[in-house]
Amino acid sequence: MISKYIKELIPGNSRIIIPDFGAFMIQDTPTGKVISFNDFLKFNDSVLLNKIITSEKVDATKGKEAIKAYVTEIETAFKAGESFAVEGVGYLSKDGQNNINFVQDESAKAKGKTKATAKSKAEPKAEVKAEDAKPASAPAAEPKAAAPEVKPQPAAAPKPQAAAPQPTATPKTTYINNSYTNNKMEIKTKNNKSVTTVLIIVAALVIVGVLVWMAIDFNWFGPFKKAKEAPAAPVEVIDTTPVVDTVAVDTVAVVEEPEPVIVSEPTIDPSSKRCHIIAGSFQIESNALRYQEDMRSRGYDAQIVTRNTGYYYVSIKQFDTRSEAVAEWRNMVYENPNLWILIK
Repeated sequence: MISKYIKELIPGNSRIIIPDFGAFMIQDTPTGKVISFNDFLKFNDSVLLNKIITSEKVDATKGKEAIKAYVTEIETAFKAGESFAVEGVGYLSKDGQNNINFVQDESAKAKGKTKATAKSKAEPKAEVKAEDAKPASAPAAEPKAAAPEVKPQPAAAPKPQAAAPQPTATPKTTYINNSYTNNKMEIKTKNNKSVTTVLIIVAALVIVGVLVWMAIDFNWFGPFKKAKEAPAAPVEVIDTTPVVDTVAVDTVAVVEEPEPVIVSEPTIDPSSKRCHIIAGSFQIESNALRYQEDMRSRGYDAQIVTRNTGYYYVSIKQFDTRSEAVAEWRNMVYENPNLWILIK
């Protein structure tokens, strides 16, 4: 039934799309309607759907189901290796490369053929007239054509003169050019040699200057000067210092203990102050938390302490008194000199 609707839509449309399958492309030519198939146009332009709805008086859902069943019928024929006939339009088939081929039914363009045959019958008359007219003009043209006795084609013989140019000037010019280029090359090589010698001399002078400067700077000639100097005569030295009873004095150096950096931040409740040994300070809380976990993995009771400045401090030890914090700081500062004390 749908093949009938496709045939009926051909005269008034340039294309008829079967949704989700392909499209019939119609082109008007002097010989009639030429129909081809394009399997890339698959969208629903509603031309075929509206035809089914108006012809069978069904809704859009029933129309879509009918088109889907029609496509399934075509695919079934393809799987069986058969072609599918669209009545009055042509034949669809699928090749080994999964391409859809279409052969038009000759009845779809019969009207165009009759017009073409009518024209072809009229053409022979015009051809006969043209042949009758040719012999009338031919005899008059022949005597004029005989006049061209332009046999002075021997003038073309001077071609051997073109081959004659055998002047030996070409080898002379090449010889002159070669000698000229050789002279240029000799001049260039001489210039290059002179430039090379100048560069070698300059490099040697630079090296000598550097060696002289190093000798003066590092006093390389000092030992030679001392060796040349005559040894001085020995001078007898008489010790005239009075003998004094010496008393042993304790000269042990007093080492001052290091003092920590202590930062005190006032709080509302003075009794809540605690002394913290700070190992690190961070602006970003996530970095402080990561460092706290690292300190805890090392055995410290690490805590996060905040200040009014917005920084996050990692405290690894806490004390109630300042003296306890300072004493512990002195024990730990040799391992980590960046530690400091915060009283909060």
